[in-house]
Formats: sequence, C-alpha cells, structure tokens
Amino acid sequence: EGRYRSADMPFATTRIAVAIATATLLLLLHIATLSLAFQPVSPLRPPAPRSVSPLLQRITTVGMSAAAPKAVETKDAPAPVGPYNQAVLVGNTLYVSGQVALDPKSGEMVGSGDVEAETRQVLKNLDAVLKEAGATADNVVRTTVFLADLADFAKVNALYAEYFDGPVSPARACVQVAALPKGARVEIDCIAAL
Repeated sequence: EGRYRSADMPFATTRIAVAIATATLLLLLHIATLSLAFQPVSPLRPPAPRSVSPLLQRITTVGMSAAAPKAVETKDAPAPVGPYNQAVLVGNTLYVSGQVALDPKSGEMVGSGDVEAETRQVLKNLDAVLKEAGATADNVVRTTVFLADLADFAKVNALYAEYFDGPVSPARACVQVAALPKGARVEIDCIAAL
C-alpha cells in the first residue's frame, strides 16, 4: 500500500494548492515592498515621497492594528430598543444605526404618520448621534433611506437635501420596505468618516 489512499488525494491536493497560493502571496508582498524601497533617485532632486498602495497597506495591516469598536451613546437620540448601539466607532469610521422618528425624551413616535414631520425627527436624531461622536453631516459618506411607501420619496428627499447640503453629498440607497419599527414611515442610517 502507498502512503496515501485514493480517498486522501483530494485533501492532499487541496493542501498543496493552499500552500502554493500562500507562498505566492507572500512572495508578491515581498517584491512589492522591495520595489517601493529601491526606487531610482535623480542626482538633481531628492526622491519624492512614495506611498504604499491602499490594497497593499490593507493586506499587510489586516488583523495587526484593527481598532477596537467603541459604542457611541447620547441621551439626545432615542435609546436602542434592542441589542444594538446608537452608533459604533471603529478607527475613524462611524456606523450610525437606523433612526426612526422617536422622540428621545418620551420614547414616542413623532409626526402621527406625517412623513415630513417624521423625516425632520429622524434627521435630528442622526444629527445628535453624529455630534456625540464629534461629526457633522459633512462627515457622512453613505446613507440608506428606508421608506414604507416610495410615493413619499419626493417629500423625504427635499428635507434630506436640506440636511445634507455640504459640498459633497453622501452616497445613498433608498428602498421601499414592507414595514418599519414602531410603524414608522421613514428610517435612515449612515456611515461617517471622521
């Protein structure tokens, strides 16, 4: 009998393929690092500062310096109604949970079904969480708008445009959903770069 039975062959082949792929990746990273270190220098001017490509930087730092997540909480926005935080800060990125039109003091819905009144309260709640983290609407890079009825888009969009009036509007997705918590007509979450 040989060392491997025929049933072991796929496992052995997979292990070899993984070892080859790992060695290749490490070699490519080493070559990329060396190529950054040994750039030709002109005798007439000093070398320009070089930066590591974002992909290489991400590959070499994954798992080595990840910032610990930090909960962001403020009494000026509604308390979470489940096992989540108002926002989580990881490094310089703030992930703000979806906000509905809850009054932070009473815990009751605002607007009685009026989507414009709800949108104003939602944006006020988002703003309170952003401020607690040291951010403003100008720091927001991505939002998701959830609507119970897409027919409300124009009304919500007008108020949204007033709030996000900076030089660069955030990237955004807007979707209609079957239902929102507390019977809300609108919910908005966001990601901000601090």
